[in-house]
Amino acid sequence: MYNGVNVIVRGHKKLVAFGGIALGTSAGLVTCAIVMAFAGAPASDFSLQVTPSPLVTTVKPGQPTDLDLKVQNNGTGTEELKIEPRKFTVDKQTGKVDLDDSAPSEINPWISFSSPRFTIKPGDWITEKIHIALPKETGYSYSLALIISRTNNPQTIQSGRLIKGSLAVFTLINVDRPGATKKIEVTDFRPTQSLYEFLPAEFNISFKNTGNTIVQPYGNVFIQRGSNDATPIATLPVNDRHGYLLPDSPRTMITDWNTGFPHFNTTIDSSGKEHRDLVWDWSKLTDFRIGPYTAKLVAIYNDGQRDVPIEREVTFLVIPWRSILILTFVISLFVYLRHKQIQRNTRRAVRRALDERDKIQAQAGHDSK
Repeated sequence: MYNGVNVIVRGHKKLVAFGGIALGTSAGLVTCAIVMAFAGAPASDFSLQVTPSPLVTTVKPGQPTDLDLKVQNNGTGTEELKIEPRKFTVDKQTGKVDLDDSAPSEINPWISFSSPRFTIKPGDWITEKIHIALPKETGYSYSLALIISRTNNPQTIQSGRLIKGSLAVFTLINVDRPGATKKIEVTDFRPTQSLYEFLPAEFNISFKNTGNTIVQPYGNVFIQRGSNDATPIATLPVNDRHGYLLPDSPRTMITDWNTGFPHFNTTIDSSGKEHRDLVWDWSKLTDFRIGPYTAKLVAIYNDGQRDVPIEREVTFLVIPWRSILILTFVISLFVYLRHKQIQRNTRRAVRRALDERDKIQAQAGHDSK
C-alpha cells in the first residue's frame, strides 16, 4: 500500500471513494474519485499509481532538495494532469484527515515542480521532480498533500458519463536544523476490556508527539503470564502500518491478540453486515486461554541520536465464564446423579442386609424348636 496505489473508477450511479490512509494523525496516501453516471457508454477510467507514498524526507535549510515522485497511468485513455500542493488538517480528537482547497502558505513559496502540468498515455510512467528550497530561517517540519488531478474534467454529454478523479500523496518534510526535537509519549495503554471471555483481546495504544518534528513510532506488545517472564506467549506488532505522528498530534493505534481456543471471528457479508462467530478449531486446543495475563508494551522512536524505548504494562483476565458455568453444571449434575445412585445402592444393600438378618434369625428360631 505504501509504495503506491491503484485507483480504478467505473461508471456507477453513486459517489465512490477509493484508497486508504496511513495517516490517522500522521501520514499516508488517500485517493478520491467521484463518478456521476448518465445513460450511455462509460468514459475512460481514472486510474493512477504513484510511488513512493507517503513521500517523507529530511532537508537542510538553505540547501535545495529534489524529490522524485513516479506516476503511472493505469487507465484506458491519455490523461492531461496537473499537480498542486494543498493544505490538510488532522482532527486531534478523532484523527480524521481533512483536505483543504487552499495551498499550504507556510511552505508553498519554497516548493515547485518540474512539470506542473503533464500528459501521460495509458501504461506509461513519468517522474515528477519536486523541488524544495527552504530558506535558512525556517520551521522544523512541514506537512502537505500533493494533489494530482485532471486539468480539464470531462464535460457532461448526452449518453455519456462524467468522471472526476483526483489523487493525493501526503508529503512530510522534517527540517534538520538546531532546535529540532523528536519526542513522543505514551499517554494511554490499556485493553478495551479488563475481562475477556474468549480472544481476541484488543489493546489501545495512545501516542502524542510532544516534539516539533515528525516521528514514526514502532515496537511490540508482549503477552506474558507474568511481568518478568523470559519468553512471551505472543508478540503483537505496534504501528505495522508505518504511520507517522505530526508535531503536537495524538494518535491511538490498536493491536490485538487472537491466537486462542476457541476465539471470536468477525466477518462482513456482501450487504455490509458484521457477523461475530465463535470458532472451535480443535487443532488449536493447546491455545486454550484462561486466567490473568500481562501485556507489556515496548514502543521505540528515534530521537535523532538513538532509539528511545518506552515501556508500559497492563494486566487483564481471560475467563471463559459461560464454558465454566456449563462445565460446572455438568459436573454438578454428574455428582448429584452419582450421589443419588450411591444412595439407592446403599438403601438396596441395607435392605438386603436386613432381609438376610431376618432370614438368619428366622432360621435360628426354627432350628431351636
